[in-house]
Amino acid sequence: MQNQTQINSIHQLVELQVLKTPDAVAVVFENQQLTYRELNERANQLAHYLQALGVKPEVLVGICVDRSLEMIVGLLGILKAGGAYLPLDMSYPIDRLRYMLEDAQAPILLTQSHLSDRLPKCNSHVVYLDSDWQAIAQYTRANPQSKLTLDNLAYVLYTSGSTGRPKGVAMPQHPLVNLLTWQIQNFRYPVARTLQFTPVSFDVSFQEIFSTLSSGGTLVLVSESIRRNAEALLHYLSAQAIERLFLPYIALQHLAEVAKTKLNLPIYLREIITAGEQLKITNSIAHWFSHLKECTLENQYGPSESHVVTAYRLSGSSKNWLHLPPIGQPIANTHIYLLDPNLRRKEDPCQLVATGEIGELAIGGVALARGYLNQPELTDNKFIPNPFSNETEARLYRTGDLARYRPDGTLEYIERIDAQVKIRGIRIELGEIEVILSQHPLVKDVVVVAREDSSDNKRLVAYIVIEDARLTRDKDEIAVHLRTFVQEQLPNCMVPSAFMFLDTLPLTPSGKVDRRALPTPSQSRPALKEDLVLPRTQIEKSLSEIWSQVLSIQPVGVYDNFFDLGGNSLLAIQVIFKAREVFQIEIPIVALFDTQAIATLAEFINAAISSKTAATSDDSTIADLEADAALVPTINLDHLSTAIKTEPDNIFITGVTGFLGAFLLYELLEQTQANIYCLVQATDPEIGKQKIQSNLEKYLLWDKKNNSRIIPITGDLSEPLLGVSEEQFLALARKIDVIYHNAAYINLIYPYTALRATNVFGTQELLKLATQIKVKPFHFISTLDVFQTSRAFGTNLITEQDELNPSEAIRFDGYTKSKWVSEKMVTTAQLRGLPVSIYRPAMITGHSKTDVANVNDLMNRLIKGFVQLGYAPSFDMMFNIAPVDYFSKGAIYISRQEESLGKTFNFINPQPVSMTQFVETINTCGYSVQQVCHKQWEDLLRNNIESLDSIVSVLTSKTSEKGLSYLEKCSVGANLTSYKNVINGLKGTTIVCSPINAQLLSTYLFYYIRSGFLKMPEICNGKQPVMSLSM
Repeated sequence: MQNQTQINSIHQLVELQVLKTPDAVAVVFENQQLTYRELNERANQLAHYLQALGVKPEVLVGICVDRSLEMIVGLLGILKAGGAYLPLDMSYPIDRLRYMLEDAQAPILLTQSHLSDRLPKCNSHVVYLDSDWQAIAQYTRANPQSKLTLDNLAYVLYTSGSTGRPKGVAMPQHPLVNLLTWQIQNFRYPVARTLQFTPVSFDVSFQEIFSTLSSGGTLVLVSESIRRNAEALLHYLSAQAIERLFLPYIALQHLAEVAKTKLNLPIYLREIITAGEQLKITNSIAHWFSHLKECTLENQYGPSESHVVTAYRLSGSSKNWLHLPPIGQPIANTHIYLLDPNLRRKEDPCQLVATGEIGELAIGGVALARGYLNQPELTDNKFIPNPFSNETEARLYRTGDLARYRPDGTLEYIERIDAQVKIRGIRIELGEIEVILSQHPLVKDVVVVAREDSSDNKRLVAYIVIEDARLTRDKDEIAVHLRTFVQEQLPNCMVPSAFMFLDTLPLTPSGKVDRRALPTPSQSRPALKEDLVLPRTQIEKSLSEIWSQVLSIQPVGVYDNFFDLGGNSLLAIQVIFKAREVFQIEIPIVALFDTQAIATLAEFINAAISSKTAATSDDSTIADLEADAALVPTINLDHLSTAIKTEPDNIFITGVTGFLGAFLLYELLEQTQANIYCLVQATDPEIGKQKIQSNLEKYLLWDKKNNSRIIPITGDLSEPLLGVSEEQFLALARKIDVIYHNAAYINLIYPYTALRATNVFGTQELLKLATQIKVKPFHFISTLDVFQTSRAFGTNLITEQDELNPSEAIRFDGYTKSKWVSEKMVTTAQLRGLPVSIYRPAMITGHSKTDVANVNDLMNRLIKGFVQLGYAPSFDMMFNIAPVDYFSKGAIYISRQEESLGKTFNFINPQPVSMTQFVETINTCGYSVQQVCHKQWEDLLRNNIESLDSIVSVLTSKTSEKGLSYLEKCSVGANLTSYKNVINGLKGTTIVCSPINAQLLSTYLFYYIRSGFLKMPEICNGKQPVMSLSM
């Protein structure tokens, strides 16, 4: 190795460059920049500060920061202190971050103050690179000294692990110094403006950052919003005169596609280096490079356990490039061996294959990582003694990749040999899923494979041997249970879509699982908890034939659940489309999601055919609604004392197993010391308690310290006395001090009569509870949609004092009618003396900090529809959405102020955005959505199966005499709503509503991706393995 005898560390290479070009620009981000001298001095100050905290060789320092100059200062400062960095990506699930911190036992964590609430609790000493900088800046700017050697640790990166947990790859200085030295010597243009594209949690980021800073180039950072938007990124490359680019294949492909359609050529590009996944030369890439005359393309290969070990620079005309280019030849001081793939056991000899034959690629030389952090056994299994070297300590790393030598001496990558697969761009280690499943007490043995179905869709199938064979008769119930078990621990992309139960796993003669002998998942009806009931009417028979055709399952019973049979949203859309053709009526797609069984869907269709109109028809009159709103005279305060407790001891709340209800319950637990009595539908209190706890856990709100204060009341809103006995009802009336009514049956296509029992009569029974034995303040969660018609067609400001107009209510959908009647009923109780407060929220969305959301609500499905279709309507409308943490915290705070009683509070977002701004914000997060006229958007939505969702009929059905769709009607008039009571109620607090901007929306999008609700932007596919893809 040349010129390395005096180099003992990565940062020494940077320090040498600082001496050569101290005033050259080292790093740029937006309108900020640092010269080499400034970067070095700031990193030195941080390094001295860290050394004072005990950082020295072999000490890990976590770093979790946004893309910023602080990120580069932080990384370099850790290395200069002699430590090793542990990058933490905020897009990872919090449990994964917690595990990484606990496993690595990093004593210090560098972050930024605005990220503190999103980090898991840990034992690390936290240093804030922004708010603590004044203290850091007190340290000297001189280069620090450390006893660092090439054998000391440089970083630990966590990757997917077959042990059921991510594994930390511990990389020492030596292979990285070797890589940088080789890379700098092989750059076509060493001094280049290089884009820092890759997340710092991936090893390519090391190459981007330190090969640039060690060669005198300028490192140009890019914001997340631009990085995830190929069109914006293409413009950024030109605007920033980027000369060198490191990209994964999928991002390169996306850029090439956009460049082709936009005719945009980044003329400064001189070098593109691709790594991370197999490079494919598509027509778009070949076409792009035919115009990038001065730019070369280099294909590099290397697992995380070694970083880059081979490279191949493509030459000649791009139209002659191979579709699958070679991965090249080894870099300096690195050796490649192709071993017999049939000899993979630890005791097997390492035997080379003949030239031209396929073998398992093994790596030797200085390129190897130290091993896996805290996993010596796994390290010994994967890093084995090198029998081909004369050095006593020499090792080999077996990659699990198959390759062969081509006649020209370059290496050709073939495929994976082990259980790692890629599904929709995400690398998945099947062994990790197997380990999780094997931890379940019912599972005796398990193997997971990736199978392609008849539609060429790759899906995961789990083959299970049950511990107790007697339980296999309940396999459908067990499958549901196992799926839930996996979902709680792994991203959705790693949850098997099918479970098959075997007596034993098939084995090869050598005793290994014979994956080729595993049976194909059955297409017969699975064993369901419902008995098989065959179709009885012609409509049921027609539906049964459609279901059998779409699901490839027969027979199908009329009470079978569509999703238990293997259905999903795309298949549901196909069912509805076929049903529309057969029955020649408009059937809302949401109908299948709500009914889920042939019998109930057949009733829905029969009603539509009989009435010759949409099944959502609602013939309720103004007189009907006013009659229901006329509160029964027995609900009054006669002979009751009006004294109320300012600090209640016992609170009653409804709707806690829903999304908003979970957060209202959490705020009551946080802001009061009271016991909270929760109405919940369950067979007994224990099950009710579990439902409440599970819901809180789902939204990251559960704290076991509150367990004793949560008291489940098993009942039913639609039943008299809330479904409890008269004795229990009176006992509650004595004990409860205040009531919060949040529950409602929400269905935007059902008629008023279908929702009346729960939403209207349930409110009446709660008002009865509020006026029995003693007076209890009543806090009612309503909706801004009770003024839906005024907002859609009126021009006057809607205030919190305005009375409800009965002439408006008749224009509503069934759900909003039920809320109008309920609110009218509550205001009548107020006129009779009951202390009442009403809260009307805007459209509730996910938490602004933790990003958890109800992916099934209208707004989230709307975003998904825009993204999947790639189009949005262009009419002039405003979005008014409020994060759930803002409303829940604000509403509970206001409710606890005595002056709130007797008032109504319109919780709107004071900064609504237009449809155009909303779409632009989605696009800054990496997606591509174009606006078209509303009619064209509706047509596109109806005709594109992959973009249809359960909101289609709700969004496109005309629901008023003005001919507006639900989307048009519910989204206008946001700027005509007053919220003065909310402003006054929250005065003096820090409770504010987050604006609808790129930061908030990207927070939501990360959650959608992780939860499997939404696909990742294509430019990021394969680079965020913990983010799951939908469908």
